[in-house]
Amino acid sequence: MTPLHAYDTIIFDLDGTLLDTWPSLLRAVHHVTAPGATLDPAALRHMLSQGIDAMFALAARQSTQGGAQARQAQADMARHYGAHTLLEALPYPGTSRLLHALADAGYRLALCTNRDRASTLALLARQDWLARFALVHCLDDGLPPKPDPAAPTALLARLACAPAQALFVGDSHVDAQCADRAGISFAAHLGGYHAVPEDLDPAVFRYDDAHDLTQWLARQPAAAMETEHE
Repeated sequence: MTPLHAYDTIIFDLDGTLLDTWPSLLRAVHHVTAPGATLDPAALRHMLSQGIDAMFALAARQSTQGGAQARQAQADMARHYGAHTLLEALPYPGTSRLLHALADAGYRLALCTNRDRASTLALLARQDWLARFALVHCLDDGLPPKPDPAAPTALLARLACAPAQALFVGDSHVDAQCADRAGISFAAHLGGYHAVPEDLDPAVFRYDDAHDLTQWLARQPAAAMETEHE
C-alpha cells in the first residue's frame, strides 16, 4: 500500500534554511570590531554552518591579535548579539507558509541545529513556530554537533521513524554530510550559507523558494505510485 507521503518526518536546519540569521550576527560582529579591522565576511558566513560560537571565534581571530584579546572580543560579540540583534533575524520568504502547510498535511517536523537551545527557542517563539516542531535538538543537548549523525539519528529514534522515511532539509556542507552519514535523504536550500554548489551533494532536491519544496514534496507520493505500476 502506498503511504500518504513519501516521507514521514522532515528534519529542518535553522540558520540559513528557515531563518536568515547572518545579517543580525554580522551586526554584532561589527559592533565589537574596531574600525579598520580586517574581516573576511565570506569566510565568516561559511563558518556559521559550524555554529554561531565558531563564527564569532573566527571573527574575533580575524579582528584581533589573538589570545586573551580574541577571547574577550568573542564574548563581547556573543553578549551584544543575545542582547540586541538576535531577534532581528528574518524568515526566508514563504517559510511560515511552508511549515504550516507541511504540518497541516500530516508531516512530522523536527529541528536539528548547531545553535544553543536558549537562542533557538527564542527565535522559534519570535516566529510563532514552536508548536510546529515535534522535537527540537540543539548544540547543547549532549550529542556531537553536525555533521556527526548522532543528533538526527536520535531524533528519528524518538519519533520511531526509519531513516529511509525521513528528509533532512539544510543549506550547507555540514547538513549535507550529516544527512548522508545518517542515511537520510537531503533537500538543499540554495539561499543559505554554503560556499559552492558541491557543498550540497548529495541532494535529492534543491530549491530557492519555500513554495518549490512544498510542491516537490506533494509530487512524491504520485511518483512512488507510478514506480509501483511499472
